[in-house]
Amino acid sequence: GLARSQMPTLVEGCEVSATLDPQVAERWGLNASVAVAGGGGDNAVSAIGVGAVSPGDAFISLGTSGVLFVVTDAYRPAPQSAVHAFCHVLPNLWHQMSVMLSAASCLQWFCRLTGTTEVALLEEIAELSEEEKSHAPFFLPYLSGERTPHNDPDARGMFWGMTHSSLRAQLGYAVLEGVSFGISDGLQVLKE
Repeated sequence: GLARSQMPTLVEGCEVSATLDPQVAERWGLNASVAVAGGGGDNAVSAIGVGAVSPGDAFISLGTSGVLFVVTDAYRPAPQSAVHAFCHVLPNLWHQMSVMLSAASCLQWFCRLTGTTEVALLEEIAELSEEEKSHAPFFLPYLSGERTPHNDPDARGMFWGMTHSSLRAQLGYAVLEGVSFGISDGLQVLKE
């Protein structure tokens, strides 16, 4: 096992904990005065970039996964709904995250499956009438299981309600709608 003496001292994300070891600095071609800071996770660091720096500030990040990030003034874990809680990069702040495992990747998957591009599919979806949208199937976006709020690695995605008259654009619309409802699920548990 490891002893406490082998562990680094914990510091705030923006706090300098050391400078580069002179031998490492020389090997890397850097000055030994380069600061080593506590740092932070990708979303916490992104929060600073988008200005989420005060309690109540929030943003959404859509990529392979979907993250709703909210700055808080205290540590507020909610394991019953798989809400993540971590120390923010900034001193005396925390954050909660709702994490959806498949977000924008659902659209990429569907386009790959149906032989189209995201731009072309979005153009098709934009041409749908309200009537056509109302007959779109439902889509559950659990292509990689799900985290918040279900915390089920075995959850699976599906289309429900397809017919012979279902259009590719309607299925694409269902994908967008399903991801949106998944994000809404996460938002609801963050409000609790």
